[in-house]
Amino acid sequence: MTIPVASRATYLNCAFKPGYWSGDVAPTSFYDPVNFTKLEITSQTQESDDLVSNIEGSIGENLASVQRPTESAKLSAELNYMSPQMFALLIGADLSEVAQTTGDITDEAVTLAVGLWVPLANKYLSSTGMTLKTAADATVDPTHYAVDTINGLIKALDSTGATGTKFSYSKAARKVEMHKAGKAKSAYVMLVGTGTEKVSQKRCRIVVHKASLAGSGVFDPVTGKYVSGTLEGKLITPSTETSPWQYESLDLDA
Repeated sequence: MTIPVASRATYLNCAFKPGYWSGDVAPTSFYDPVNFTKLEITSQTQESDDLVSNIEGSIGENLASVQRPTESAKLSAELNYMSPQMFALLIGADLSEVAQTTGDITDEAVTLAVGLWVPLANKYLSSTGMTLKTAADATVDPTHYAVDTINGLIKALDSTGATGTKFSYSKAARKVEMHKAGKAKSAYVMLVGTGTEKVSQKRCRIVVHKASLAGSGVFDPVTGKYVSGTLEGKLITPSTETSPWQYESLDLDA
């Protein structure tokens, strides 16, 4: 293959699959492509280190000048469609799966007040089979109280509802994708990308070998829009590579 010498434009459409390093061990599997709306790779920052002449006739002129790296290459990404693992990194969370089995709770003691939500001992409740009783075992009509079955909360709607002291209900079987968020989390991520260069209509490949990424920016669940966020971090050159990332232009038609 002879590399062409003519100038050309580059216009890319890409898809990147993330994989996670385990210490010094490269990823052995990758997740589905992430919808990146920005994937900005910044080259090393360099500044000149000048040797300025103090010799008569050339005072103030450079006798030598070299570029000295001051900051390594880095990556800044914005994304809004991703796997749960990437979402956990985005919001700084420990990710786990929690399973709740069914179970009947009989006469759990509650102290109710009109208009206030009171926590129960469990959450993720079944919406059927709930009974509120007074201390004298009289059943309180459901129109006098409300239950938040997901959070496990009960509220007396009036003074009649507030007479309830014993609540019976059932836990529902639930699998929960648990994100314990707001922590200082980071991960070594490898991005394996394919793309189409639209001008030449040729395929390409882009690989970010190892990026130390952490979530940055804000998480706002009430905007009424798709949840998005940012990841930032420095690029690392693994011992098996000679650069932090690479771009490969193929002779394969799109």
